[in-house]
Amino acid sequence: MNSLTETQKDELYRLGRLGFPFRDVALNFGFDIAEVAVQFQREQGEIYENWFRGYLSAQAEIRQTVLDAALNSSQPAILQMLKYYAMTEQTNLDAFDYEPTGQNQAENQHRTDTGE
Repeated sequence: MNSLTETQKDELYRLGRLGFPFRDVALNFGFDIAEVAVQFQREQGEIYENWFRGYLSAQAEIRQTVLDAALNSSQPAILQMLKYYAMTEQTNLDAFDYEPTGQNQAENQHRTDTGE
């Protein structure tokens, strides 16, 4: 896939903010669905990265709105924030599935070798 134009990047960002799925994104631009699917599977590539920036930006704004309401004693907002926190904590456990790279890998190998 060729490099995206600034207009395409902006539109991908907007579609991400609106939460459109990869298939709709591909169809909107006339991109090959399989190529876009691969970018979403790998979580890398120009299409995915521009879409994800928008998606994450909107999520942050929504969560900020919910947090503001929770801090003003809104019970539904408090419950929603607790759900967000639980989801984040669960997702962060996935970090333990990743193999260390670079310096950390050497440190971990040293610990294994020395029994630390």
